[in-house]
Amino acid sequence: MPITELALLRLPSNNSIDSATIRSKLTHAKTVMQTYTGRSFYFLQQVEDPSLLYIIGEWDSLVQHMEDFIPGKENQAVLESLKDDVTVEWLLHIAVPHAGLPLPKDDSSKSKALSGKVVWSIVRHFIRDGEKDKFQNTFDDNKKYLQDFVTEGQIGAGWRVDRDEEKEEWILFCPWTGVEQHSEFARTDGFEKYGRIREYIAGAEIKHAKLLDL
Repeated sequence: MPITELALLRLPSNNSIDSATIRSKLTHAKTVMQTYTGRSFYFLQQVEDPSLLYIIGEWDSLVQHMEDFIPGKENQAVLESLKDDVTVEWLLHIAVPHAGLPLPKDDSSKSKALSGKVVWSIVRHFIRDGEKDKFQNTFDDNKKYLQDFVTEGQIGAGWRVDRDEEKEEWILFCPWTGVEQHSEFARTDGFEKYGRIREYIAGAEIKHAKLLDL
């Protein structure tokens, strides 16, 4: 099964995604990755901090990305071209293919997202030691309350596959009409039931992002 790459990049304070040079370099990076894998890649901009950008990609395996592509000549040339323009905050991989995530997969959905009518929440759940199975069962039993509230498509999630000594991590993607709709869910009875997953997490990072036209 293919895996999903999720990477977070930071633009320096003297740079902006509106820069034609930056956009050109990132577009080239996207082309290199898509050509290598034959798969779709997406760049998103964080709502909470617009200097942060996400890459959402898809690979045949962790080995293909980390051992084959990253050391390769084409990727090293891309990294060299971007060394003064972005820094990598973190990089992780998730056991879910793009087919299981709420990503824009046709021209109509991409156009809708680029018009600002769709925002994604990206939630990293850090699981308490020994509670992975209980978390999974509780999520599966109560995710319907979240899915029933979401109006922009299916939710999607998966376990992180490249952790070392870190806690188990569950990453959840949800499509919303905006941050406000996500906030509204927290005021519903369904959220109280869905929120039972909190018994099994040590913490969570909740961010939102919009699709970039790259």
